[in-house]
Amino acid sequence: MRANYFQLIPSEIRQLTSIESTMANYSIGTQLLELIKLRVSQINGCSFCVSLHTQQLRLMNETNERIDLVSVWQEAPCYTDRERTAFRWAESLTRLADECGIHAPLYTESVNEFGEEGLSQLSLAVAMINTWNRLAVPFQTDHQFIASLLQHPATTN
Repeated sequence: MRANYFQLIPSEIRQLTSIESTMANYSIGTQLLELIKLRVSQINGCSFCVSLHTQQLRLMNETNERIDLVSVWQEAPCYTDRERTAFRWAESLTRLADECGIHAPLYTESVNEFGEEGLSQLSLAVAMINTWNRLAVPFQTDHQFIASLLQHPATTN
């Protein structure tokens, strides 16, 4: 068993959780944020977060088709232009070094879709799920913890 970061850095976890609570009120919408969290977690290979966000999307009545196809969103016809823009932005931020920065066309497209405030919020959401992934993957967060997180959604990543 690996270290339990929830117990070892509780103050920091509370601060991260507080940010998550604030993000729940973003105008982007919780369903789109969950789709983004799922996609970023897939990229980062975080089984805990993939499982958690898949379950949260199902609780939000997201369709199985849309959940199942997040990893291949580029080819899937079930996503809106807004969602596609969010996926492109989230993937570029997650793979920042591979992308060599954010190119002007993606930035312009994203600002046009979300506005500067919305894009800032989306960027923070991407940064947050990347942070949670970077804790859950190396410490192999126990999947049994998901049930308690789903019962207290204000504390989920």
